[in-house]
Amino acid sequence: MKFFTYCALIAATVAVQRHHNHHPHSVEFVATLPDVRADTVSDEDIAAHEAARSEAAKIKKNPQSELLATIRADLDQISKDLSFGVSYSQAKRNDHARALCTKVGTAILGYADGITAQVEAKTNESMTELNAHNISGMIFYDVQLQEFMNGLGMASNDSLILAVNRLKSLQKLYLFEQKGGENYLG
Repeated sequence: MKFFTYCALIAATVAVQRHHNHHPHSVEFVATLPDVRADTVSDEDIAAHEAARSEAAKIKKNPQSELLATIRADLDQISKDLSFGVSYSQAKRNDHARALCTKVGTAILGYADGITAQVEAKTNESMTELNAHNISGMIFYDVQLQEFMNGLGMASNDSLILAVNRLKSLQKLYLFEQKGGENYLG
């Protein structure tokens, strides 16, 4: 009985193998698909692309880097001056910190007025990434400056507050101009 079962199993296996090895010869699978490959890229296109990449790879110096570094150093010095506290015994340090606050406020105001005038003069001008970077730095520095000024009991500078609010508006404008920026506020 085992022998017959074994023979039947071999016969069934051979039949299945014969059935799977049979291929219909009248069907074409891939040959009927159209050739939709893109045209070959020309040498001019390659050269133009490489020139654009080369230009984009150039690092351009930030024209405001010196101003930002000066403001950062002045804010650091104000922080050091105030580290001893605000008191009569520290009058010299406090006066120095007040003078630096005035200097930093004037610098931020000057930058804000300049970039605002530049954007207003060119109605179709879009904000650049460099402008947005500088604006965010100025807004960040203004937050520190306002805190120091409050700590020193200085009067608020309404012109500076207005100028920084304009910078915030320009920053939002830049974000809205970016892809997906229409979803910026939620």
